[in-house]
Amino acid sequence: MSFFYLKPVIGDIPVHLLETIVTQRLGYLKVIFNDNSYAYNEYVVEGSLYDNVGHFMLCIVTILGENTGFTQFLLKAEVDLFKRRVYALSTYDLRCLAKKLLRSIRKLDNVPEFIHPLQILCQHLTIKKIAHHLCTSHIKECATHSISLNFKHCLSLVAKRQVELKNGIVSLPCGKWKEYLTHLFLTNLKSRINTTNLEPLKSDPRILELLYKLKRELFPFITRSSTGILLSNKVDTVSKFFPPCMLNLHHNLRKRHRLSHSQRFYYSLFLKDIGMPVEEAIDFWRAEYRQSPSGSHNCCHHWEKDEKKYLYGIRHMYGLEGRRKSYTSVSCQRIQSSDMSCNEGGCPFKSFDNLQVLLRQNNPSCTDTLLFKINELKRKHQYSTACILYLKSFQPNCDNLSYNLTPVKYHTVAMKCDSVEL
Repeated sequence: MSFFYLKPVIGDIPVHLLETIVTQRLGYLKVIFNDNSYAYNEYVVEGSLYDNVGHFMLCIVTILGENTGFTQFLLKAEVDLFKRRVYALSTYDLRCLAKKLLRSIRKLDNVPEFIHPLQILCQHLTIKKIAHHLCTSHIKECATHSISLNFKHCLSLVAKRQVELKNGIVSLPCGKWKEYLTHLFLTNLKSRINTTNLEPLKSDPRILELLYKLKRELFPFITRSSTGILLSNKVDTVSKFFPPCMLNLHHNLRKRHRLSHSQRFYYSLFLKDIGMPVEEAIDFWRAEYRQSPSGSHNCCHHWEKDEKKYLYGIRHMYGLEGRRKSYTSVSCQRIQSSDMSCNEGGCPFKSFDNLQVLLRQNNPSCTDTLLFKINELKRKHQYSTACILYLKSFQPNCDNLSYNLTPVKYHTVAMKCDSVEL
């Protein structure tokens, strides 16, 4: 096994040990995240069984938890850990890592797109002379050795003009090989989080219990320290990065100053999970519900009259009242399966007749060709694919999110919040 984590180990492990492995790794990553020195930890030994299990279990927690702050934390902390490990390798260890990766690649059933440049890089790293060169007084500006890669595998380096590009081929000097290996690690990690289908685990009581404990004990600390805060007076500014379903709710709220109970619940959880603290949420909803409802909305509630009810409801969503359960925003699948008799809520790609108006309102450059493709996907009931296609119209480098698309993940990609600087 290598600490690049191409494949998970197979076997049985006691639940109590699994919980220990995950919590120990999380504590270790928190130290890494804060850029502190770390002590020996038997559960995070490079390439060990515990190291592999802990990494993949945290990926599962990230996918099922659907928490933007935790996802950001995991991406940055795991990348920082990988960088520390790679830059500390001896010549022998670097060659061993490359050989292990090449063996793992040969065993893969589904080969991701980034595997080809990884193979090329590893084939060079197995050469003793080159590995020794990289591990002894090597500088970033060194160009003694180089490899040729298709430009599409080095887009970030091309964009920063850090490499030479000729006829679509990038010449990557050895001074950037370790940096590029770290980039491929991040690509692999993002791909795993965004494209792994975990539907069967959503009903596994062991996984759900572990997820509940981590959410209750660790998510609040991590999300407070790793995400920006969304202020109530900044929602209009960032709403251009909202997915169409949440953008529609935002427009309706601003226009009518009211939402139905279920749609207010969905929208509140979305704002919570993209960084709005409970105090800001109270300010946000107070400002709207102090105004009289307009248009066709016949809501009889008002903040002054029902303040205690609203305060309790908001605090309850944040896990501060009732069962103390911190709720998370709903998935696209949940929204699409909801029975919507009106256009106030729901998935626009499934149920809206005025979809074209909504999409162009947020993205004026939305072309007729794009709208035609979206309507074709809508006709085939491929609503999430249509949403991703729309997202790619202004964020073309986004990953495939079809398995685990949520409104929060859409917002994360649109804001480029999940990018990690190498």
